[in-house]
Amino acid sequence: MKLIRSNPNSLSRVSDFDEWFRHPFAGLPSLSHYFGNLGEVFPGVTSDKLAVDVHEDKDNYFASFEVPGVKKEDVKIELQNGMLTVSAEKREKDGDNESSYSLTRSVSVPDGVNTEAIAAKLEDGILTVTLPKAEHRKPRTITLN
Repeated sequence: MKLIRSNPNSLSRVSDFDEWFRHPFAGLPSLSHYFGNLGEVFPGVTSDKLAVDVHEDKDNYFASFEVPGVKKEDVKIELQNGMLTVSAEKREKDGDNESSYSLTRSVSVPDGVNTEAIAAKLEDGILTVTLPKAEHRKPRTITLN
């Protein structure tokens, strides 16, 4: 077996040039290196998307969104083209300064949801949207004769 010494910073071989051409910024630090600490600039905000947990039981689908400190009137829930979109705006007042930011999240709604019976409740910073399954989508028990 023959060992060949390689220098990744060298463009001496055509294959090295091809690799550089495919990934010209591979040796540079990523932008997350510079902008990874946005949480320090905007404390408490780590993303512009709401955290969500989606689960189901035999009768319903549930989507639970974390919206701490958000009032009921600052939440907007919309169902359009099979997408459930929740938007929340949080306003904070500190002396003379007032700041606000909005968070949003969309989740795909499965087929077979009874859209007329969708309900939502906000309790302890958790918004729970209940999406009842249509009767034809619910599991049924078949009796054996």
